[in-house]
Amino acid sequence: MRIVLEDPDGPGIFHAGERAAHARFGVQAQARELQGTVASQLSAGNARFMAGQPFFFASVREADGAVFTQMLACVATAQGTYPLVAFGDAQTFYFLLGEAAGERFWQAVVPGDSKAGMVFVDFARRARLRVNGSLQLAPPDALPGFACPPGHRLVQARVAQAYANCQARIVRLQMA
Repeated sequence: MRIVLEDPDGPGIFHAGERAAHARFGVQAQARELQGTVASQLSAGNARFMAGQPFFFASVREADGAVFTQMLACVATAQGTYPLVAFGDAQTFYFLLGEAAGERFWQAVVPGDSKAGMVFVDFARRARLRVNGSLQLAPPDALPGFACPPGHRLVQARVAQAYANCQARIVRLQMA
């Protein structure tokens, strides 16, 4: 027996391309069921999971429409290691981006409010959290009392969707 809690005629969370893929593979009913697992903000559990990772992947759409993905890690300096992310509220988090991260990523972030998809993965537990939203340079007063380390800028991420991904294709990595 299937239980669907969402209104099948409601606005839905999937964009046209996702709906077309659902139709192509005949999984519209399953997609409707999963809508309820996609949140518009981070939970406390999401925040703990994100903060506990040493790196994450961020993808941005470039001006020509190509998607560019960058791995972003905790920033280590002579003074110590900065946390991977800091949280403003349930829909806002921040991370450091090195100015040497690459021109392609910076070109997507600098214009402001660029769409992004971010994936946080714990390979040991085979757990994954997807966060879709937008990125922009953080205002100078975003984190009171915080000073960026030299060669880095603070980036603000606004959450539009947060959800766990299937672990089926996550390879379990072990420390060597």
